[in-house]
Amino acid sequence: MEHRKRAMSAGGMIAALAAVIGAILGAAGSAAAHGERAQEPSLRMLTVQFYDTKWSTDKVPVNGEITVSGRFHVMKNWPLEIYEPGLAYLNVAVPGPVFVRVASSIGEVNGFASVKLELGQEYEYKLVLKGRLPGRYHVHPMLDVQDVGPIVGPGKWVTVEAAPAQARFVDPVTTLTGHTVDLASYGLGWVIKYHLVWLALGLAWLVYWIRKPMLMPRYEAVQSGEADQLITRGDRLAALVVLGASLMVAFGGLAIADSMFPLTIPLQSDWTRAKPLPESSAEISVEPLAATYLVPGRSMQFKLLVTNNSHEAVKLGEFTTANLRFINSAVEAADSAYPAELIAPGGLVIKAGGDEIAPGQTKEVYFEATSPIWETDRLASLVRDPTNRVGGLLMFYDSAGKRSVVEFSHEIIPTFTGPLANAY
Repeated sequence: MEHRKRAMSAGGMIAALAAVIGAILGAAGSAAAHGERAQEPSLRMLTVQFYDTKWSTDKVPVNGEITVSGRFHVMKNWPLEIYEPGLAYLNVAVPGPVFVRVASSIGEVNGFASVKLELGQEYEYKLVLKGRLPGRYHVHPMLDVQDVGPIVGPGKWVTVEAAPAQARFVDPVTTLTGHTVDLASYGLGWVIKYHLVWLALGLAWLVYWIRKPMLMPRYEAVQSGEADQLITRGDRLAALVVLGASLMVAFGGLAIADSMFPLTIPLQSDWTRAKPLPESSAEISVEPLAATYLVPGRSMQFKLLVTNNSHEAVKLGEFTTANLRFINSAVEAADSAYPAELIAPGGLVIKAGGDEIAPGQTKEVYFEATSPIWETDRLASLVRDPTNRVGGLLMFYDSAGKRSVVEFSHEIIPTFTGPLANAY
């Protein structure tokens, strides 16, 4: 009986330990696809806003291609505590080299070079990726901005399906001399040989010293003032031999590479200018009047003064920030291909001024963006940021579906008392 109790106790402990490990791994798995949540809210809401992001497919075979395209808006009211953007490089955020970038562009300019960004401007981008390793990955467009770091766009799960054994991953390119090589395996033999040579040299050096007394004998020699006797003449000679061998391997490898590849081009370091999109917000102007975050309700509440300078009546259809979309379902339908976790279930709720804004009319609009996403995506922690502001893009639509995109940012006040509307 006692043996059974101990076995049951041990089994229970193992089950509990397995449950804890499973919970940890489950939490890690759910968070692994959303590393962008670790970035500060001001960086995600007030710097670059990605929108209209599209993935050509969510399932691709090895060697198959997927296109990620869309637009991004560089906020004019850039945060003071973050360096203003200089050069930026269009990249893709994936967990390791699971895709190969085939092509990229920003504003129809080749995206393999860095580009100069301008505040308040919008740009189109496109990334063409080739599946390399089978698996399921979260694929994000990303901008690496000089002095700022990576700014990650929205992500979607994409599956790279395993290819038949005979259809291994290949990455063929044609050189300037007309030869076609496979970058997936090109030069791999020389890489292995070179590493083996260095490994042998390193092991020989390590074995030379391991065969001598180590740790405590050497420590005692140092403590007794005999440290100089630890390095013998033979040790110095061995060091010279290893140094000479290292120089021979380094310069010999360089000479071999020069003889095998006489025609080379150095790595390029250049930048270019990308053409921004024509401004679409000139006909709609927005003056922020107030913004609060209702902590108990997890609700962002905004009051705006909107002026319609266009020739058509418009309605507010969407507020997007930090890759999250709050959509007014009465004006715009959610894209079914867009990641569902990035669309707020509660949508955008117009509380006042929700009817059309006529041409030439100025109207106060009060709307709420309520969702647990503010907490789960750590955006509500903006109240502790040095720049206590909320920002994003407002999208207005006329009856024909024409869209105007307007940048919005305003300081925000957290409150526990009630809706913003009660204060006006």
